Amino acid sequence: MGSMADESTIENRVYLFKDLAAAYLSANPGALKGAERAAGLAALADLAFVACTLADTEDLDPAEVAKRVRKAP
Repeated sequence: MGSMADESTIENRVYLFKDLAAAYLSANPGALKGAERAAGLAALADLAFVACTLADTEDLDPAEVAKRVRKAP
């Protein structure tokens, strides 16, 4: 499992989050405006969690990563 201090893991997190966030914002262009702002920010926080989980568990199979994401608080 990657270390939080491992620069490649941190870089992976950043790239994964940027890609996921860009895809979300592209599909939901008004998500950070008006009444949709809170839901959009919550979705971006969830995407950040997923990006971190993926970067930290690169040695696990996809099913195990999915289990960890579903257990998120």
